[in-house]
Amino acid sequence: MKHVKNLEWKESLVKSLIYRFLTIFLGFLTAFFVTGSFIIALGVAILTELVQFVFYFVYEIIWTNLITRKRIIEEIRQTIDLQLNYNIILELAYQMSQINTFVGDVYLSARNFLKSILENEQLKSIRDEVSKYYHHFEYTHRNREFTTYGEKLSE
Repeated sequence: MKHVKNLEWKESLVKSLIYRFLTIFLGFLTAFFVTGSFIIALGVAILTELVQFVFYFVYEIIWTNLITRKRIIEEIRQTIDLQLNYNIILELAYQMSQINTFVGDVYLSARNFLKSILENEQLKSIRDEVSKYYHHFEYTHRNREFTTYGEKLSE
């Protein structure tokens, strides 16, 4: 994360420098047409751009941090939404445990889904209930001989 922050401020600095060189030239041309003096136009352009450069650089850093903070808050909200929807995960686990299949690929998909819930640390609060579903699923399929989808196609 430290490397990313260094990269962000360096990119902002380069972007600011390029932009400021362009605006110094335009500021100089404008001041020269108004004053007719090369020295005064150069001084006004450089002074104005120095002030604007510092302001723009600070503005860019604040803007980037606000957007980054907004993204982090959105990620946190999505995580919270997932944690609040344990009932949906339980319902899915229940439905998967009720599958009565004779196809090995479907069996493995359902079994792997249930096992992944049991192994997930973030879902440990529903582990006992899902464990019942898993054992029911295993019991239902205990003596089956499965064929895979690929084997059925070749017959």
